[in-house]
Amino acid sequence: MPFYFRISVIIFVFLLTGLGMFWLSVGILGKKVRPLPFLLYAVCSSLSYLLSIYIIICAAGDAMFDGWVNILHSFICYSIEAAALGAVIWKCYHIPFLQSLSASMLSHFIIYTADEVVGQAAIAYSPLFDRMYFYTFITIVVPKLWAFFIAFLASDVLRKSGFYRCFSSLFTSGLRKAMILILSYVLMFVWTAVDWFFPNAEPNALYALFYFSLITVVLLWIQFMAMYTAGQEKMLVQEETIAQQQAHMELLEELQQEIRAFRHDMTNLFSGLTLQAQEGDLNGIQQFMRKTSGYFDEKLGNEIKQMDCLNNITLYPIRSLFTTKLAAMRREHIQGTLEVLYPIAEKQFMETEDLLRGLGILIDNAIEGVPKENGQIRIVLLQEEKELYIAVANNYETEPDLKSLLKKGFTTKGDGRGTGLSSYRKIISRYPDCVTRTFLRDGFFVQELHMPKRN
Repeated sequence: MPFYFRISVIIFVFLLTGLGMFWLSVGILGKKVRPLPFLLYAVCSSLSYLLSIYIIICAAGDAMFDGWVNILHSFICYSIEAAALGAVIWKCYHIPFLQSLSASMLSHFIIYTADEVVGQAAIAYSPLFDRMYFYTFITIVVPKLWAFFIAFLASDVLRKSGFYRCFSSLFTSGLRKAMILILSYVLMFVWTAVDWFFPNAEPNALYALFYFSLITVVLLWIQFMAMYTAGQEKMLVQEETIAQQQAHMELLEELQQEIRAFRHDMTNLFSGLTLQAQEGDLNGIQQFMRKTSGYFDEKLGNEIKQMDCLNNITLYPIRSLFTTKLAAMRREHIQGTLEVLYPIAEKQFMETEDLLRGLGILIDNAIEGVPKENGQIRIVLLQEEKELYIAVANNYETEPDLKSLLKKGFTTKGDGRGTGLSSYRKIISRYPDCVTRTFLRDGFFVQELHMPKRN
């Protein structure tokens, strides 16, 4: 068989397998295939693969074809291949590395299992053809094409079913991260382990059924665990929403009490105004009107303005969040101001859960960062034609060190309390089109977020 034909088959197999793994990995994560990340992965994976083979050849020497060397080769090459794919997805798609690595290991398991099952069957049952080209096509090319078809089909099904939403929920705690990583890594070597312990296994129908059932069961189990985790988190979100609704009702009741008290006071004030009018006291009437205007602004003006701003937020979870935080500011005797001049679009570029978490972190840090006396927090939401502008600003006692903002647990008080802005930046990093800015202005610590409008 000519040398150029062998090289062509090797390159074809390597690229097709790599494309299948890449396609399935981004499908698991709910992303679309882009040419540049795939080419970057192909280069990194090829160089790493060749380097690992060279190291193994140098280390094994005459024992190159021993069984343990093949096992070692599988462990090293598979690990490097999965790590390279995970790193590329992490950098190019801005998905957390552990999540990208788990997706790459799961896709590796599915692709190589489908490939090996069909490949072993082709080798065992295909007749010996005189033409080696056709034999190569049956035993090598066809299994790779079948594995790629499985990857393409599984990626399409997983993406349309929203599997990535459930999959990402498995990485919200350290224990679940460890479990899914260990499971994915073990599954990646299932075929190697079976081949080691059962080298003479016959690739019959039961053999194929076992492996394809294993793929199905693993995906269903992961989805079940992910849906269970997402359900638990949804229950927590619902509990928080109920608490926010209660705070909203308390604010309305408080406003109603203010209106009743204002009505009672105005009745008494207008009684005095009637006497001044009868006596022709114009100066007294003018002074009364000035006092009444200031009294109205003090008693009801700010509350009504806040309610109008809250009503401009059509996305109810966000409105409830601001209602809860404004109520907390009132309890802490912090002067909180919310400005929402125009109605906010209901559909945003960022997922609602991420937007809630990000805003919650900014406002909580602002509440902790204000001085004990005369604390002020200003929140601005401005819906523009192409983006939503959000700003959270608070005054402070000691000027914060902007270089320390990314440290875990940092707040504008600088005493190690709070969730820290590093978590906020981790959330924003998932949306590369969002732009953040942090600065000090006129005695206020300001956090800005520019979020593009969803098309």
